Amino acid sequence: MLGLAVLAVAATAVVLTCSNPVARFADDLAAVVSAIVATAAYAWTGRSYTGPERRWRLLMAAGLGGWAAAHAVWTWHRAANGEPVAVPGAASALYLVLPVGVFAALLVIARADHATLRRHETTEPPRVLLLDGLIVVASIIALAREVLALDADPEGFAPALLVRVSYTVGDVVLIVLALLMAIGLRSMSRARQIWLVLGLCAIGAGDFTHASSTITDVATPAAAELGYLAGMLLLIPAAFAPALQPVIRRHSISLALLAVPYVPLAVVLAMVVINVAGGSPYPDVIYVLSVIIALVVLRHISSLLELYRSHQRLARAILRDPLTGVANRVQLADLFDEALSSPRYEERGLIYVDLNDFKAVNDELGHRAGDELLRITAHRLRRCVREDDTVARIGGDEFVILLVPPPKDPGSLVQRLADAVAQPVVLSGVKTPVRITASLGYHRIAPGQHPSDALAHADRAMYRDKRGRVD
Repeated sequence: MLGLAVLAVAATAVVLTCSNPVARFADDLAAVVSAIVATAAYAWTGRSYTGPERRWRLLMAAGLGGWAAAHAVWTWHRAANGEPVAVPGAASALYLVLPVGVFAALLVIARADHATLRRHETTEPPRVLLLDGLIVVASIIALAREVLALDADPEGFAPALLVRVSYTVGDVVLIVLALLMAIGLRSMSRARQIWLVLGLCAIGAGDFTHASSTITDVATPAAAELGYLAGMLLLIPAAFAPALQPVIRRHSISLALLAVPYVPLAVVLAMVVINVAGGSPYPDVIYVLSVIIALVVLRHISSLLELYRSHQRLARAILRDPLTGVANRVQLADLFDEALSSPRYEERGLIYVDLNDFKAVNDELGHRAGDELLRITAHRLRRCVREDDTVARIGGDEFVILLVPPPKDPGSLVQRLADAVAQPVVLSGVKTPVRITASLGYHRIAPGQHPSDALAHADRAMYRDKRGRVD
């Protein structure tokens, strides 16, 4: 890093003191070298990681490598021909590798952050961040059109201008997306956020300077290369930033993130209204505004879908036992309330299951083995009953099975359940198979019978079975 800093200072001194072709070539070459070093940094650090941390670094390396190759070609043409009117075709394609690679890398980071959420947490998915970025960029384009009041000059849409403007628009998309990620992501390290945003802003400044020179048909200032040089150097520390950090923010969705896309949209709407009232609206701005509104609608649809999925996850967490995945007391009580409030009586049966010897297994082999045994037992109970029946865990080693309708031969079902529980279990890290038994009690729920009374009857039947096993 010290050598790169010296290189940056030297290039800056050359640019500020000289404007001859040799100094300009040295500045161009410094930008190419810095891009190569940045490519090597991301490729080298990517080899040390796996998963998303590896993928986003390799995508950055691919984008930076494409830019380095393109700028090397451009530097050669400018040294040979002076100030080239347009970037050579091959170099133009390679330049576009940078925004594509960085865009893909940012999406990988956003997806990895989204995967760190706990079940009860909600946040905006990566596609909403992308839509927010597009809304902001489209609003910026519309504002630029309004402020600059550019006429639709055919010369203004020459290939060179289109290429340069496409680079600048791509930079704006990346900068906005990186800023939104800095606001909204929860596990991304602070250092990585800062370096990525600063580097992309510097590269964007260089592209903007080149685009402005193309529009005004003047020679590109030598200082424009400083944006590229600084941008590449600023991106390098992000490659060495720590991996994804544990979630440290307590809030789920930042209010700032929710407001970001609507501020520029509101400004665009205000300017359009003013121009329409003045009788001089620009049709292309109206078209861009229509696109922005469509993006806002898509954003709201995505947010509503994510809210619905979060609600479903929360409902499952409330109604399900987190250890075994079967119903819990809350869902069992809801089913009883539903039965009592239904105008049509439907027969139901209840089986109370108590695991014998579970406490001894839990104390001797540890809680991890006990938890695994509970999960396996719950799975066995579910396999013995019908799809419409409900298995619920109501205590440490107690289960209740609600049968709708009750079986024709409850004794046969009770025996089948007892046999399933009594099958030997091979637990992780335990060489000898574990075997437990269960005491079960069946009760047929009478019309209008209170749930607590029905559970008490099934519990007493279970204790009669337990005493019989002891005797």
